[in-house]
Amino acid sequence: MEPKLVVHNGGCHCRKVRWHVLAPTSVVAWKCNCSDCSMRGNTHFVVPHERFELLGDSKEYLTTYTFGTHTAKHTFCKVCGITSFYTPRSNPDGIAVAFRCLDPGTLSDVEIRHYDGKNWENSYNQTGISSCSKEQSAIDSTQQQN
Repeated sequence: MEPKLVVHNGGCHCRKVRWHVLAPTSVVAWKCNCSDCSMRGNTHFVVPHERFELLGDSKEYLTTYTFGTHTAKHTFCKVCGITSFYTPRSNPDGIAVAFRCLDPGTLSDVEIRHYDGKNWENSYNQTGISSCSKEQSAIDSTQQQN
């Protein structure tokens, strides 16, 4: 059974980029050691794309950086430079939300897990991170079929 989802609001430092995301009050966040994540101290949780919504005119303040496979879309604010969310390589069908960019008051617990981005393929296969951007009902159906 999937935990109850609540609306978490968040955004960047200058507040030009604002969004809300539907997620449980308790999340599993991934601390990655790839070259990009380690330099910016990224720790994020992943949700299905459908649970994330940009608000107002936030889109006009965003720019995107890609490298390597160009699957990950590192989205950040043009004004303050904060990456409050992005599309991760591990979950191109989802959104990675920097949990420290949530407004206070709706997150009760964060379990931090390590993602070995320096050894990306091994970590991808071992962690199960790809399931984070899937709705729980879809995961349950797949497991029942196997």
